[in-house]
Amino acid sequence: MMKSLILILLLFSSFRLQADIAVIGNLKNELSSMTKKEVKNIFMGRTRLLPNGSFALPLDHPELRASFYQSLTNRSIELINAYWARVMFSGQASPPLKLPNSQAIINVVKENKGALGYINTNDIDENVVKILLILK
Repeated sequence: MMKSLILILLLFSSFRLQADIAVIGNLKNELSSMTKKEVKNIFMGRTRLLPNGSFALPLDHPELRASFYQSLTNRSIELINAYWARVMFSGQASPPLKLPNSQAIINVVKENKGALGYINTNDIDENVVKILLILK
């Protein structure tokens, strides 16, 4: 009985830790939301502009990167890395800036109107950043 209870608690706690990924933006950015396609175009280097025409500064999160791109593009991180290697070699675009953690991403988004990042939904403070898209 005790082993079953411990197993149930472990499964429940690991389930709760796996939150969705939120694409976040600056509170002063006029956008209220973004589509998956718009986010994909920015993070894949196809455009450098937000839908409102302002410059976009995409930010990558090292711990969530594989999950984010899998949700966004339905491609593995290995394919994403190969894609960026080709794009960078051709000189067409630069990959998103990699920051060390959620707090660093929040800080850059808070200070830059065009910054876009993604973090675990559990890390969001909606008084500091706004949610533009949720990826499951």
